[in-house]
Amino acid sequence: MKKTVLSLICVVLTAGAVYTYNSQTSEPTVIQVPSQQDTQVDTDSARDTFDYFLSGLGEADIDTLRENFKNYNAQQATAYQFDEDLFERFIQYRTALRDLDPGNINQLTLDAFRQLNDQLIQAQLQFFSYEEQQWLFAEENRQRELALRKIELKQQAQDREDYLNAWQQELDTLPPVMQESYRNASLLARLQTTQSMAPQERYLNQQALVGPEAADRLAQLNQKRAGFQTKLDEYFAQREAIRADTAMGREDRQIALDALRSSTFAANQLRRVKALESLHDKQENTASQ
Repeated sequence: MKKTVLSLICVVLTAGAVYTYNSQTSEPTVIQVPSQQDTQVDTDSARDTFDYFLSGLGEADIDTLRENFKNYNAQQATAYQFDEDLFERFIQYRTALRDLDPGNINQLTLDAFRQLNDQLIQAQLQFFSYEEQQWLFAEENRQRELALRKIELKQQAQDREDYLNAWQQELDTLPPVMQESYRNASLLARLQTTQSMAPQERYLNQQALVGPEAADRLAQLNQKRAGFQTKLDEYFAQREAIRADTAMGREDRQIALDALRSSTFAANQLRRVKALESLHDKQENTASQ
């Protein structure tokens, strides 16, 4: 799937949220795709909530994501429900971005970047009022303007020291909240680049970025994720062996599969595992066709 224009011009907005598993005793209405099963909906803002549901595109089609959003919205008290028309226009806006083709991003001039920025602003105003635009995109647009300014300063500076001084002066003109937001976005982007490193190198780089305590927590999180993936891979191998055992009847095979799942994973992981099983089977069926 084509990357959005926003990612192409290197302005990555990360809407952070701490996700925890919400166990339920009854079968809930479906509001999530499999990869979201152990997360909570990001409700920091309407934009964050819209992005949360649309992040499932690829695992599910757009109609399913619409339905997931509506199911979630219907569960909220009236005062906390989101504008479904606004969500629909946000989908249309995201779709329109695919028609913006900047060409080779590495060869764009500053003027070409500016033209692309203007096209994004016009696309926003095509689907949203000025007030809605500010509500949904104010920070994103400001981040993009800063990125353009950064390129301009690099071109104007005589050397790196001159550029760094000019860039710091630019940041100093921002309100404190905007300064913090920009630094957080920059930090998250730098943390993301450490994910491809070897464990020891990743830990040392993360420690330099966020300090030893936070680096320890990130290391524990990576270890937990890796442990779950290893367990999941082993489970799928044993599951396939049971499914391929022709000596077992259909009912006995299902009993064995249920027992394997329950003995391998904790109770609060079972719903997520079942969703991952469905996705795994769907991918296998697609690959075999």
